[in-house]
Amino acid sequence: MKKVVASLVFVGLLMASPLAYAQAIKIATFDVGRIFTESKRWAKEREAFAKRGKQLQEAFEKKAAELKALKESLEKKAGMLSEQARKEKEREYQQKARELERMSEDAKAEMQQMNKESATRFNKSLMTVIKKLGQEEKYTLIFEASIVPYASKEIDITDQVLKAFDAAKE
Repeated sequence: MKKVVASLVFVGLLMASPLAYAQAIKIATFDVGRIFTESKRWAKEREAFAKRGKQLQEAFEKKAAELKALKESLEKKAGMLSEQARKEKEREYQQKARELERMSEDAKAEMQQMNKESATRFNKSLMTVIKKLGQEEKYTLIFEASIVPYASKEIDITDQVLKAFDAAKE
């Protein structure tokens, strides 16, 4: 009889232990997209990216306009130019067209590199903030909301993360 009671107590303890542990788990989610778009601290980075993109676009449009003007000039004067002068103008046009294409590729590469570096800084800084917040608030797990098929709004800590992210120095 004592062995049966001892076995039941042991089984009860085994069953109660996971339940007690499960109740101590603290889980949260956050929306990285909201933090990226709403962060006041990150606004400067977004503005710098947009400003550089606009500068590159304007330079490209200026070169494209020059190329278009050169083509129109070539078409208008083609009949009046000697064979050699026409070939020279066509060569100049092709050279400028290649320059414009290179300019476009360089601008695209620069924007991709800038985006990659910016995303790396953002993610590194955000992960530092989340780890600190997780330790301070004693969270067991913090998930990015987009990887969780369902999560109650009650465990969403995006506002808290956003506030901590904006308050962080880097």
